Amino acid sequence: MTKYFILFFFSATAFSAELLTNCARFSDVPKWVNLSRVNRIADSVTRIMEWDIRRVEVQWYQNQKEFESVHSLGPMALAVTQRGQNRILLGPKVIDSNFDRVFGHELVHITSAQKYKDAIPKWLEEGMANHIANFGKVDYKTMLKRPLPKDVTKMIHPMSGNDQDILNHYMTSQALAEMLSARCDFRNLLRLSVQRKMEDYLEKVCRISDINQTFQKWVSDQALTQNKAKK
Repeated sequence: MTKYFILFFFSATAFSAELLTNCARFSDVPKWVNLSRVNRIADSVTRIMEWDIRRVEVQWYQNQKEFESVHSLGPMALAVTQRGQNRILLGPKVIDSNFDRVFGHELVHITSAQKYKDAIPKWLEEGMANHIANFGKVDYKTMLKRPLPKDVTKMIHPMSGNDQDILNHYMTSQALAEMLSARCDFRNLLRLSVQRKMEDYLEKVCRISDINQTFQKWVSDQALTQNKAKK
């Protein structure tokens, strides 16, 4: 297991500090974020994605307007990964209760950029990040109440459209990640996808020849399973 180290440099305020580990350098970090917590999150991501994260800069914003001024994803964004700058921006809505999930999610994006380049399809990456970061299971019964995309491979970055469009994209993408995890050796699929297009391996590894047809059936089957589980 990778060894981590930490340095604290306390600022004038009692509520923030700088925290340095092998995977990340935090600026203006709340005091409830500590070494063991960051390491646990990073270890969970690196274990699945088999990658030692090159240290990422993490900037924490305490003001919502200031946070929104440095990205273009709108007020629903809790955090932003800037792939080209190897940087994560955390907004003030990232709090003690959701930090593990949000930071884990962003570390998946960072690992995707560092290791996989553009091999992970855009329609899957957000859902894969939620799945690996343990955001909880998708509510498939709710999904069936809304129209599913005719072609999931045409989904672009989720932070476009209205709030419901954004939520639907995240839910759909995570459902796709859950489907692949159930049908494949997901880690082997990731190994094969290093600097290669993941779509090229879906039929061979996951036995999926038509992603849309397979997905439609998956959602229906999971919704039925969830209905039965509640009876």
